[in-house]
Amino acid sequence: MIYKEIYRLKRVDNNDFPAIKELFWKVFKKKVSLQYLQNKYNTSYLGINYICSIAYCDKIPVAFYGAIPQKFKNNEREIYIAHSSDTSTLPNHQRKGLQNALAKFAYEIMKENDIKCICGFHSENSYRSTKKLGWKEHERMQRFHVKVPTFPLAKVLNKFRWNNFYDLFFKKKFSQDAIDKLTSEHKEKYRMKFTNDFVAYKNSFKSHYCIEIDDCVFWVKIQAIIHVGLFYAPSAEALQKAIKKLQRKAFFLGITEFLFQVDATSTMAKQLQTIVQPKESWLVGFLDFDPEIDLKDFIFTYSDLDTF
Repeated sequence: MIYKEIYRLKRVDNNDFPAIKELFWKVFKKKVSLQYLQNKYNTSYLGINYICSIAYCDKIPVAFYGAIPQKFKNNEREIYIAHSSDTSTLPNHQRKGLQNALAKFAYEIMKENDIKCICGFHSENSYRSTKKLGWKEHERMQRFHVKVPTFPLAKVLNKFRWNNFYDLFFKKKFSQDAIDKLTSEHKEKYRMKFTNDFVAYKNSFKSHYCIEIDDCVFWVKIQAIIHVGLFYAPSAEALQKAIKKLQRKAFFLGITEFLFQVDATSTMAKQLQTIVQPKESWLVGFLDFDPEIDLKDFIFTYSDLDTF
């Protein structure tokens, strides 16, 4: 039970990020920069900012409920949804209903901003906690691991945070042709609205690259391995040829693996299944604020994840 005289719940603003940084360290022993947090939650490019909530006990930050607005579109309309991200509570303030109270507080902020639902890629912990909030289950994503037999130089570079090394080999900017290709499929379903503004937002707190090979396009981040957030290939055969060329480049860069995580119903999944067998990945969960929203009308990608 939450006692209002003990905890103060509020909508996050820019002044709260030092407190959020403190919670990251105290709860997860994770060092993150203030700039990283400010950039990650600065979604002003969408016209909506800070849909998160934070709790203080006196002046001490004790819990945080993170969520990020995202714009999805199909061939008829655009809508906002929220992506559930970082949540944390100090150990001595757990089991008091604080996270549930913060979540419900944030949901009201979302509704006020015409956000249609909140979604998340479940971990075991988030699955249990969201059940108490009435979340529903969608489908599981599929993951595909494409191996590269090479010396793991990329893991060494990642350990010492020398990831800017890849700026020499890959470009960060997208041509309009590349964006058109990445957004050419599943137009009847809701997908993340992929634009240069979105890419600039993502690059403000993580390094991402656009790789164009023949008629294929890949949007990736490189952290020990290549994580493919989104790709387009005109056919399975074209994808197979592009992957072989990517593997040769990865071999010389010491990158041992490509990881794809895709919606099981997507064209990407069907094409990848001709190369390697899929494994189960995250279960997608959601809570709808609009009864007309049906996640069967959505296509999710790895790049939707807040940490991509």
